[in-house]
Formats: sequence, C-alpha cells, structure tokens
Amino acid sequence: MDKTTMDTPFTAQSGNLLEHYPLAHLYGQPTIQARIRAVPADFQVVETLNFQPSGAGEHVLLHIEKTGQNTQFIARELARLTGLRVRDISFAGLKDRHAVTRQWFCFKWPIKAELRWQDWQIEGATVLHVVRHFRKLRLGALKQNQFTIRLSQVSDPQALLDRLALVQAGVPNYFGEQRFGIEGGNLHLAERLFAGESIADRKIRGLALSASRSFLFNQVLSARITQQYFTTLLAGDVVQLDGSGSIFAVHEVDELLSQRLQDTDLHITAPLVGEGNNMVSADAAAFEQAVIAAWSHWQTGLQALRVQAGRRSIRVLPQQLQAEIEDDSVILRFALPAGCFATSVLRELVSYRDSARELAQMES
Repeated sequence: MDKTTMDTPFTAQSGNLLEHYPLAHLYGQPTIQARIRAVPADFQVVETLNFQPSGAGEHVLLHIEKTGQNTQFIARELARLTGLRVRDISFAGLKDRHAVTRQWFCFKWPIKAELRWQDWQIEGATVLHVVRHFRKLRLGALKQNQFTIRLSQVSDPQALLDRLALVQAGVPNYFGEQRFGIEGGNLHLAERLFAGESIADRKIRGLALSASRSFLFNQVLSARITQQYFTTLLAGDVVQLDGSGSIFAVHEVDELLSQRLQDTDLHITAPLVGEGNNMVSADAAAFEQAVIAAWSHWQTGLQALRVQAGRRSIRVLPQQLQAEIEDDSVILRFALPAGCFATSVLRELVSYRDSARELAQMES
C-alpha cells in the first residue's frame, strides 16, 4: 500500500491511519531491537502528585498498586465497594493495563463515617495507603510519572546505552499509540463524529476528540523534525518555559531566544486544535496550517464541539535517566512530566516490539 500523503484526507477505508503516517525520529531510526512488556512487571509506573495531601477533609485519597488492570476497572471496583457512582471516583491520570502501576484515586466520604478499606478485595490491586484531603483529586494533578522499564531481548545492550546521551538532550513529545486505540480505532471514531454521526457515550466521544487532536499535534511535530525546525524558531512560534505551563508568542526571532531554546530553557510548542486563539502567527502559523490542511473538517468539527484550543511542548526532557545491563536486558529508569509518554523516549532508543499491544490486537 502506498503511503498516504498529508494532501489526501482520511476516510473510513484508509485502514490504520498510524501506519499511513509514520512519525519522524529525532536521532534517526534505531537499529537496536528489543521487546517491551513481555510481562506486566517489565513496565512499572509510579505517580507523584503535584500537591501534599492535607491529612484532613471530606475527600479520601487512596494510593493503589494495580497489575493487569486498567484505571477504569479500579474506579468501578471502588464504586462497587463504597456504594458510590463510578463518576464519583476521580483519578489524576490513566495508566496502562499491561503494567504494574501505583496511582491515586479519590472520592468524597463523610468525615465521621468508617471506611473499612483494609477488608477490600480487588482483583489485581492492593490499597497501599489512605489519607484524607480537603478537595477532590483532579485529572492531571500530577507532578510526574516515574518509570522503571525492562527492555528484554535487546540486540545490542551497549549500543543502547550509547544512545542515552542523545535522549537526555530531549525527545519528541509525541502522544503514544495508546492514545489512538488498537490499530488507530479511536481515529475512525473521530472521522465518524466529524462526518456528522452522533456518539452518545460521552467517554467514547471524548476518546475520539482527544485522539484527533493528538494525531494532528503529532503530525506537526513530525513535520518540524523532517524540516529541521525542531530546535529552530520560526517567526510567530509559541514557546513554553521549561518546567512551567507558561507560554508566550515569539514575534521576532533573536539570538537570545534561539540560545535559550538550545539551552532547553524554552521549548517550541505545537497546536492542540480547537476553538479559540492558539496564539501562533506569521511563518509558524502558515507552517502548521500547511501540515494539517487536509484535515480541515477535523478542525471545523473540534471547533463546532467547543473543544478549547491549546498548545503543547514538542520536546520533553527525561529526568533522572539511568540504565543498567542485565544479560540481554536493559533496565531503564526515568521520570516524565504528567501527560508525557514513556514510549516517546523508548522509540528514540530502540526499535521495540510491544508484547502487550500484540496481545490486545489478538484479543480484539
């Protein structure tokens, strides 16, 4: 099958959209081969909240370790055990099923009412800690996620370690494949939605909207790499301060701003398409629109559904990156800000096969 170009709009017959639009590598396609998630323990994630629990209040925070279960399953189990509605159970982020993850959940519970959480039995999960807090846990209320990942069957472990210096300088902040569903299925949902089909389920509709914006962001980011604009400012770019959500527009490129970009004090951003001003202008706006021009009906659909426009850094810096060799395996440890994907780091190090995704495709 010929590779579809950005001048060809997507249709329901286009197959797996992710295969039609492969994403560029910043440091070149790795020749090292490896396998990830052969077992759930190969992929471990620990959430770090962006606040300290108060220890008092009408909300209960639960730190839960889960294996082989997704976040929604744990939320449903908590609802069953407490007699609450599923929508009353909140969490800070979604975590993979095929992994061992420690994450936080929350619900409102009367201060004087007993909560016998020590007696709960949840398949594949253990409650590690319970603490009171004065407000509800919101989605995205994370400082970072800490990853411990075992890469198995590594074809050249030493070569992998040699690439770490490249990755430490930053990797493309792509949305990972899990955002798009099995074989890009969430993008098919988005196409149906933007073609006028109604999707009553709010959760499914939200997945479709999120996938469409993530796909367009990835395309702009990939194009900047291909055109060698990953660390080159264009007039009208919008940049983000490192370690901060603060962004500002670059009306005129100068030596100081370019140097701050090279020093990773600033990061270029790409659009999260939606309604409202996304601040970009001039050459940068023309570049972004040229990349996603074939998807104008997606842009119109997102605006019509009142999805708010935003910006996202195109570069992410892995923190505390470490690696060690164990026979034909390499153990990686690093931390990423909330909303960033470990697979974006892995794809710059190795060409990997994901056992969990292969299993999911077989089960679908």
